[in-house]
Amino acid sequence: MPTSRHVIALVTATIVAGAGCKAGGGTKGQATGPEVKAEDRIPAGGVYPAANALSAPRPAKLDPNAGATLFGSMNCDGCHGGGAIGWVGPSLVDGRWRYGGTDEDIFTSIYYGRPKGMPAYGGVIGTDGVWTLVGYIKAQAVPPVVPTTSWLPGGNAAPTPAAAAPAAAAPAAPPAEAAVSPDQMPAKYGCTACHAVDHKVIGPSFNDVAARYRGKDVEAALVEKVKKGGAGVWGQTPMTPNPQVPDPDLRALVQWILTLK
Repeated sequence: MPTSRHVIALVTATIVAGAGCKAGGGTKGQATGPEVKAEDRIPAGGVYPAANALSAPRPAKLDPNAGATLFGSMNCDGCHGGGAIGWVGPSLVDGRWRYGGTDEDIFTSIYYGRPKGMPAYGGVIGTDGVWTLVGYIKAQAVPPVVPTTSWLPGGNAAPTPAAAAPAAAAPAAPPAEAAVSPDQMPAKYGCTACHAVDHKVIGPSFNDVAARYRGKDVEAALVEKVKKGGAGVWGQTPMTPNPQVPDPDLRALVQWILTLK
């Protein structure tokens, strides 16, 4: 029969071994890539990205045109502006990178997200999708003038000679834009990058929005939220602002959503 001294020694050895496993990072062969559930990151659509994504095969060729399409369909321009020149979020084409500007650094920023606003999109679009966005971003030329980078006039670029003024001419009237019905406005204004009528994408379905607010006087509040963006009602994934939508269309769109069943 083991003595009390033997029992104490066995318990002590077990505690030490357990602590060693925690300190050493687990067993051999365990994934050691970036953490996929960091408290300061927001997973797009609530889907956490897989670890060790950079070890996956990289596409042999990155198509900037496909990346441009994905950039728009995922509503990246809602934060980073058209052409990724910056808006609510920073410019992605001015050559300045907070977390590094190599292909791998940009991949990591998109795939795993960054603190204070950049969702982790790896769980939604996968490695190939992220690499497609990297190809698009890296194919963009640095603008001739990048604000706030130099005290020199014109920013950090050489002055551009002024073009000769063209002869004055009466401006041509822009062609009248065809009116669309409210149910076509989500596609027109890029809402379908994050929402669908009958199922969750990154944001809630329009049916779920209608169900939550049915019978409540929320039209004005929802118009304001769609216009200015926000977060917290449907989870941590932020809704990007949409100031490009004209107020009449914005009201018509919200009214249509609230009539869904």
